[in-house]
Amino acid sequence: MGRRLRMTILAAGIGAALGCAARLPAGVQLTPGFASPGTPYGDALRRHTRYAELYNGVDTVAKGWATERTSELRAALAEASIRAYQLQGEAAETMRQEARAASLASRDFHLALYTPKKQWNDLESADSLWRARLERPGGESETPIEVKALAKSDKSPVEYPYVSPWTREYELRFPSLDDAMGSAPASLVLTGPLGTVRFQF
Repeated sequence: MGRRLRMTILAAGIGAALGCAARLPAGVQLTPGFASPGTPYGDALRRHTRYAELYNGVDTVAKGWATERTSELRAALAEASIRAYQLQGEAAETMRQEARAASLASRDFHLALYTPKKQWNDLESADSLWRARLERPGGESETPIEVKALAKSDKSPVEYPYVSPWTREYELRFPSLDDAMGSAPASLVLTGPLGTVRFQF
């Protein structure tokens, strides 16, 4: 294969990748493969992920990516994992059941947060500069049942491709209400002395 042909193929591949990325919401980056656009999980991830930034003048205070772990997202992740691990029979059904049970237990969010100062990125701490809440339509708000910092892993950036070495990950759990408000669109809000970061779902 000649050098010119190789360069043409490379340029076409880069162009296709950039063209695909350009159709994603700002700040949401999906790696090829497990979470690719066009796959059930990749598309669900895109629908249920929001990006927000906070600045002080031109200085970055915080950047975050939040994914609501809806029943649709959990089901799509379970099916993608079943295919990836080639699970069958009881093992596959157990994974599906666990996804359904988790959806009913609480309203959960995966959050990857970047701050330029390490001491600003401690949502799990009682002394954190941030307080999290879920604002519901009509002005109601809920505080989390749990805010848990997640350990770094090789698996997380595959499932949530916006995760990077510079972000900290959290799981935020809110009450799961039995009425229609429990699944209604809402805003995940981080607020405090540094300002407010709002993820509108």
